[in-house]
Amino acid sequence: MNKSNTSKLLLGLLASVTIIFIIWYHGGHSPLTDQEVSYYIEQIEAQHNNSGKHNIKVLKSFLENDDGKAFYTVNLYQYAKIAQYPQKKLDTISGRDAFDIFSAQMIKLLAKQGSHPIFGSDWTHKLTSSWDRIVIVRYRSRRDIAEIFINPEFTQASVHKWAGIAKHDRLLVQGLHIPSFYPFLLIGLILVILTMIRYLKK
Repeated sequence: MNKSNTSKLLLGLLASVTIIFIIWYHGGHSPLTDQEVSYYIEQIEAQHNNSGKHNIKVLKSFLENDDGKAFYTVNLYQYAKIAQYPQKKLDTISGRDAFDIFSAQMIKLLAKQGSHPIFGSDWTHKLTSSWDRIVIVRYRSRRDIAEIFINPEFTQASVHKWAGIAKHDRLLVQGLHIPSFYPFLLIGLILVILTMIRYLKK
């Protein structure tokens, strides 16, 4: 295989992988059906026995009003000075350390569902805010967050989350003024391919 054909093959593979990633990342999910909502709520109630601190009424309404689109959660946390586990541990750790254990496990669960944090900070102005951490997470769909909630690994990780925080708040938002990056990535990929094809023809 000559150099030109090899370059075209690699270019085709790059294009294919990128397109597959964009489709996977974007999701393109249809809204949750009533049957799916009932299934997820039943699983969450059974799995966590409300130990996941879910407000079932609010969560059910959120899932029932699914539009199939990606959304963001803006999460505010205040650490406990000492982690408060249901069963007292022999070695006490700080609330922040306990929350970091949860965060490390949560990253893996998010990645499996095409979701991820887009911003996080442990710095806030102490004279204007009592919060210790802010985290903004992009979820691919409401179906994906429900899948995370019913995952046994999430139940296990949540023990560290609730042990580590004294209080929290969450806002659910959609990026009405934040365009998704994938159209620009696709346009950029097309331009790269056209440039490469033109170069290979010389």
